[in-house]
Amino acid sequence: MKRRAFLQFTTASALSATLPLQSAPEIIVIGAGAFGGWTAFYLREMGARVTLLDAYGAGNTRASSGGETRLLRADYGEQEIYTKLALRAFPLWRHWQEEWGQKEFGKQMFLPSGRLLMARAEGLANFKERQTRLAKYNFKTEILSHDELKYRWPQINYEDIAGGIYDTTSGILKAREACRIVAEQFQQRGGKMQIAHAQPGDAANGEMQGLKLANGEILRASLYVFACGPWLRKVFPALLGKRLRTPRRDVFFIGTPPGDDRFSWQRMPSWGFGGPSNEPEFGKWYGFPDVDERGLKACPVDDANQIDPDMDERLVSAYQIKRAHDYLGWRF
Repeated sequence: MKRRAFLQFTTASALSATLPLQSAPEIIVIGAGAFGGWTAFYLREMGARVTLLDAYGAGNTRASSGGETRLLRADYGEQEIYTKLALRAFPLWRHWQEEWGQKEFGKQMFLPSGRLLMARAEGLANFKERQTRLAKYNFKTEILSHDELKYRWPQINYEDIAGGIYDTTSGILKAREACRIVAEQFQQRGGKMQIAHAQPGDAANGEMQGLKLANGEILRASLYVFACGPWLRKVFPALLGKRLRTPRRDVFFIGTPPGDDRFSWQRMPSWGFGGPSNEPEFGKWYGFPDVDERGLKACPVDDANQIDPDMDERLVSAYQIKRAHDYLGWRF
């Protein structure tokens, strides 16, 4: 399908989703993560015949969308295009959570924990700029002093922290669970989900002639949407192999003391550092409070290595484990 025809189809479908199914275009979406799952769901809502493919399944542990939690935030500094996207995303998450979570699943996909950025004295200057930018989009923030931080969240060690900015709108997405819910809702609305490893097929006259599956099957459709996340470099090596990086990121869930709920998402925000953000002796970290009793989440972000999402080991080293314990023992 050409881009103009696709735009005409989506515009018409937005006005009326009563298109006869046999006359609707057939679309294959490759990848059932956050981008692919929602793309397939909305295309199906607009009347298209949609097949959603994933090599391992929605919310699988290999995928970058497959972790327990991700941050939905409003603050992206000067990259306001993402702030504008977040402005649209927040009400959509609330809408579908009410539509699915409260009525059918009884669970929340979005947890309104807020987000706290802390900084030493040299990093405080940009907090007012952040607050002004976010105010343009009606996102509420609070700039807090050292003493206000200690009063609000005493479970954090602020000995070298001069102040912080608290974004009350941001929160935590239950990433893996959300991917699975979206895929289930897509199928309940008539979409087709298939576990399959797909590669682009041969091209003729500038158009792909089909998808090649690992079992030798060829799938054909009017339009193909590749939402493969960290696999895009492997799917299109000539086009994207040198343009994209897939950095390795270790993720730690540290158990909290028994009977201690100070680190739960209801009592502590997601956290990170603004301005010069490297921690003395520990490197750069961000993290989440405890969700579903899985422990305090902490992530170092100073690893420059790339990862093959299929073949590389997913084990953390003893050195990184010690770093995590040392850092959290000091900061919390």
